[in-house]
Amino acid sequence: MTAESPSTEPLDVTIVLSGDVASSDRDVAEREIRRVASKASRPVIFARAKLTWDEARPPDEKALAQGTIDMSGTILRSQVAASTFGEAIEALAARLERRMRRVAERREAASQRPPTTPEGQWRSGDLPTTRPTYFSRPVEDRRIVQRKSFSPGTSSLAGAMFDMEVLDHRFFLFTDEEDGTDSVVFETADGVSVRRVDGQEAPKAERFGVGVDRTPVQTLDDGAAQERLDVSGAPFIFYKRAETGRGAVLYRRYDGHYGLIEPSA
Repeated sequence: MTAESPSTEPLDVTIVLSGDVASSDRDVAEREIRRVASKASRPVIFARAKLTWDEARPPDEKALAQGTIDMSGTILRSQVAASTFGEAIEALAARLERRMRRVAERREAASQRPPTTPEGQWRSGDLPTTRPTYFSRPVEDRRIVQRKSFSPGTSSLAGAMFDMEVLDHRFFLFTDEEDGTDSVVFETADGVSVRRVDGQEAPKAERFGVGVDRTPVQTLDDGAAQERLDVSGAPFIFYKRAETGRGAVLYRRYDGHYGLIEPSA
């Protein structure tokens, strides 16, 4: 895979360190991110890596490596936890490179064919087995510390599945282009499922080999949603925000707090 318009300027890779991180690990992270970026099929305009050493985590997850590459507007993200930064950085680079290849392959496709991967195997064995665990923050200390909104543009189910994988998320909130219904695709033990805010069948779900969760979606304010998430222990909760009437996701962040994602309009 070669770059379309290679720059004569060396890529400026931003490296952020937190905790006890050796300078040699910083250098390795910068080198690996730059190496992956050099294989991009389109110009890379931003690259960042964050290395965090967290004594509060389990022994095999104390070293956390996070990476972001902006490939001409396509954002690739991933994060890996391991016992050493060497292991975490190596796994992070490999995962970013795989996602970069998938983006390039999709752009090169001659038509918009739906996924043909067998049911429950659409990630081709790339399930996130090395994600960090959630920090065990006391319930009374948890807050919604990040709020995000996505543009009101719609997406297909196949596109949402692809974006979930490329961004290395456990779930992906989207507005279905078939009928404008707020929906979420998410990982399950058996593969991938989709759930709609109206609780109905998702168009084309069977065609793509995706499970359908028809559990009724409740209308909640953010406080009630947080209480339900605290009790459930699940990674996220999909609900209809009482304030807007739109589908939203309240999710657990790895730092033990919460983030909220909803449509911007």
